[in-house]
Amino acid sequence: MPKIPENAALVIDRLMENGYEAYIVGGCVRDSLLGLKVSDFDITTSARPEKVMELFEKTVPTGIKHGTVTVIVENEPIEVTTFRTEGIYKDSRHPENVEFVGELKEDLSRRDFTVNSIAYNEKTGIIDPFGGVKDLENKILRAVGNPKKRFEEDALRILRLFRFASQLEFEIEENTLNSALELKNGLENISRERIFTELQKSVNGKNQKALLPLIHSGALEFLRITGEPDLAVNSDNPDLRLWGLLRSSDNPVLVLKNLKASNRQIAFAENFINLSGLEINTKEDIKNALFLTDEQTVRAFFEYYKKDTAKLNEIIKNNEPYRISHLAVTGEDLQKLGFVGKEIGERLEALRKEVVKDPQKNEKVTLLRLTK
Repeated sequence: MPKIPENAALVIDRLMENGYEAYIVGGCVRDSLLGLKVSDFDITTSARPEKVMELFEKTVPTGIKHGTVTVIVENEPIEVTTFRTEGIYKDSRHPENVEFVGELKEDLSRRDFTVNSIAYNEKTGIIDPFGGVKDLENKILRAVGNPKKRFEEDALRILRLFRFASQLEFEIEENTLNSALELKNGLENISRERIFTELQKSVNGKNQKALLPLIHSGALEFLRITGEPDLAVNSDNPDLRLWGLLRSSDNPVLVLKNLKASNRQIAFAENFINLSGLEINTKEDIKNALFLTDEQTVRAFFEYYKKDTAKLNEIIKNNEPYRISHLAVTGEDLQKLGFVGKEIGERLEALRKEVVKDPQKNEKVTLLRLTK
C-alpha cells in the first residue's frame, strides 16, 4: 500500500475529521504502487475550495477556478483539488468550465489513463473503479472510458501516453493506441513548448522506442525527421538523448530554435554537427575538437560513437594547451614586439597551432622566439 507522508496525511485527516472525503490520487498512487520514488502527493476531496481554505491556516488559491487550492504545511505545498467533472474542451487542451461533484468515481472518470485514476487513503484503502491496479500489474496503458473522447478533450494526453510508455516501459492497449494516432492532428492545437517538454521526458525514459509509432504516423512532422531516429541512446546526458531523436532531422538546430529550446541545447546540436564533419583520432585532432567546441560535447561525441577516451583524458589530466588562453604568451607580449591590430590575433592562432602539435613549446621564451 502507498505510504502517505506526514504532511499530506495531516491534510487528509483534517478534511475527513470535518466530514469530507479525501484521498491521494493520480501519479503519486501509481508510482507508490510501482515502488518508485514519489516527490509530490496530490489530494482530491469532496470539500469545496472555499471550505479547504477555511480549514487550513496557510493556503494559496493556485487554481481555484478549477477547484485547486495549495495548502502549505510546514513550508511544504500540497495541492488539494475538489472532485469535479469538466465541460467542453474547445481548444483540445482546456475545459471551458468545471463542475464540482460529490462522487469520487465521477472525478476519477475524467482522468486520462486507468493507472492515473486510482485513489487511496489509509481508512478506505485503494479505490480503483477502472481497473488501474490490474493494468499496473500487467504493464498496460489504457485510457479511462472512451479513448477517442479522452484525446479529443485534451490532445496533450496523446504525448503523455507515449511519454508514460517510455518512462514506465509499459505497452499501450490497442484501442488506446489506435485512437491516439487517429486523433494526432489535435497536437496542432498544443504549443510547441509543451510538446517539447513531453518529448524530452520521453527520450529520457527507459524505452525511448515507445515514440516510434507516433513518429511514423507523421504526427511530429515539425521535427523534420527524414530518416530513422536513434532511440537507443543509453546515456545520462539528456542532450545526447535528444540528439538521438533529432540526428536524422534535416535541420536539428532550426527545429530546436522553433521549439524554444535552451541556448545550451541549441549550442550542443551545433557543436555536435561540427564535430560530425571531423576526423577525430589523434591527440591533435582531439585538441582541435576541444578548441571548436568544449569538453562536455567532445565527451558526448566519444560516448555516442563509442570512441576510446584515453587520449582525451590524458589531454585534460595534463592540461595540454589547445586554446589561445592556454598559451604562455599574451596579446600584450606581442604588442611589445611591435605587432598591432589583427596581426596579434593571427600570430596567437599560429602559436596555438604550434603548441597543439607540440605542448612542450608552450613556454614564453620559446613562443616569443617563434614569433620573432
